[in-house]
Amino acid sequence: MNLKSLQLFRQIVLTGSLAEASRQLNVSASAASRLLSLLEQELDISLFSREKRQLVLTDDGDIFYRRVVQTLDGLDEIPTLAADIRNRSHRRLSLVTAAPIARSLVSPALAHMEAGGRSMQCSLNVETRFDIESKVAARSYNLGLISLPVENAILDVDVEPILEAGTEVLMPSDHPLAARDELTVEDIARERFVALRPGQRWRDRLDQVLGVSGYEPQVAVETSSSIVALQLVRDRLGITLTDRASVELLPGDQAVLRPLVGPRPVTYAAIHAPGPRAPLATAFLDAVSAVIEARRATDPAAAAMLELI
Repeated sequence: MNLKSLQLFRQIVLTGSLAEASRQLNVSASAASRLLSLLEQELDISLFSREKRQLVLTDDGDIFYRRVVQTLDGLDEIPTLAADIRNRSHRRLSLVTAAPIARSLVSPALAHMEAGGRSMQCSLNVETRFDIESKVAARSYNLGLISLPVENAILDVDVEPILEAGTEVLMPSDHPLAARDELTVEDIARERFVALRPGQRWRDRLDQVLGVSGYEPQVAVETSSSIVALQLVRDRLGITLTDRASVELLPGDQAVLRPLVGPRPVTYAAIHAPGPRAPLATAFLDAVSAVIEARRATDPAAAAMLELI
């Protein structure tokens, strides 16, 4: 159905004149007459009666107008809607990641943007690993931050590695191993561990790191929450594996990090739906890089364990 015909029909009703409607739509009177005739043929409805060279809505025409006018008014709003979407895409950022990364990297990066005068609205969401990947692929979020590899290889997402982080051991600050500058697998093999549940990333890494050397982790406390695991370590219930992308220690913290010799660094990446990134997403990744560089500049241990890609 010809949209121009429908728009003409509405203008005739509003103005009461075919000539005025055609003028407003910038079509000739003869072309307008043809459009109206074609519309009536397509609908198989007589929309107007011709009385003394004037067009008067028929009963069918009146019903059709009342049914279609809201749709036509909505179509008129499309340019405004598109402009609003463009503006929102430049002012709103939607992020998704895991809780430790949200705390250690995302929040400081957002604070960096705010301090730099970058005005925006942001939503920061914490999801399961599977939901992060699937929802980014479905364009529910502008950007996700994850550790590699991507879990669901069949999803269509663009992957941009941004950071490598060395594996470290988190332990209470008064733990006997805290006096060491670095640790080996043999040093920690018989320690009690705070661990995530089987199938979660850091639990899989723990099982792999110890398993390669023929050890099985002695799990004292198992939890599904990475944030809870860090607190359990601070409360002296065991040690755990992590990295500085997942945890940032503050002055006076009750825990310390010590490098673990052997495991390959963990790679962190930004993922987004195929195509160009949203402008704010690019600015956000620049802020993440700035935060990491600042951390490296002020903390020699961070400089040794964190490397931008």
